[in-house]
Amino acid sequence: MLMDSKKPLHIMAVASNLKMDYGGVYRHVEILRRAGLLQVYEVGRSRVLSPLNIEQIRDFITKAKGFNKQR
Repeated sequence: MLMDSKKPLHIMAVASNLKMDYGGVYRHVEILRRAGLLQVYEVGRSRVLSPLNIEQIRDFITKAKGFNKQR
């Protein structure tokens, strides 16, 4: 979803789209931020997401899908 958007997304928009609560999405986002895949910045009282390395993210997704098919 974040990869398809041309502009940054609010964490609440991601949570709503995935039908998850904010806390659950934020925990995942924090892991991705620490891995250097996402940038999180504040806009007012909201947190906004922006991908940092799109090619690395796509590569990770491709490998994860291949791993899941092997199971």
